[in-house]
Amino acid sequence: MKHLISSALVAASLSGLTACASTATETSAPVRLVNVNGYNVLDREHVLLNGGASRHYLVTLRRRCPGLNFGIELATSFPATTTLHYPMNEYITLDDGMRCFIDTVEEVESADAARALIAERAEAEDSAE
Repeated sequence: MKHLISSALVAASLSGLTACASTATETSAPVRLVNVNGYNVLDREHVLLNGGASRHYLVTLRRRCPGLNFGIELATSFPATTTLHYPMNEYITLDDGMRCFIDTVEEVESADAARALIAERAEAEDSAE
C-alpha cells in the first residue's frame, strides 16, 4: 500500500531545524521509520524523509531517478511508521507513476548531515576511480 507524503507538509516539518553534526547509522542495520510526514528532494538519487522535526532518514535510490524534482508529490511503498531491515523491493512513486527503487535508508541527524554524507561518499567514489 502506498502512502502519500504531501509536499505541503515539508515546509511545516522543516521550520525550526538546526544544523547538527553528520552521523548516519550503519547501512546494514534496520531502520525504524517514525511518523514520516514530509520529505526533501536532495538530488536525483537522494530523498530526505522527515519524521517530525527531530528524525531524518536519507533514502538513496539504486540509480538516478529522472523525474525526481523539487516540489513534486511522491509516495512510498511502505507505511509512515515501519522498520526497514533491507529495502529490497521498496520504492518511491512519483506523481507521474514512475517507480524509483530504494537502495538504502539510513537515519541521519539533519538535512545538513545528509548532504555532508552524500558529498563525502561522492568524494570517496571519485578518489577510488
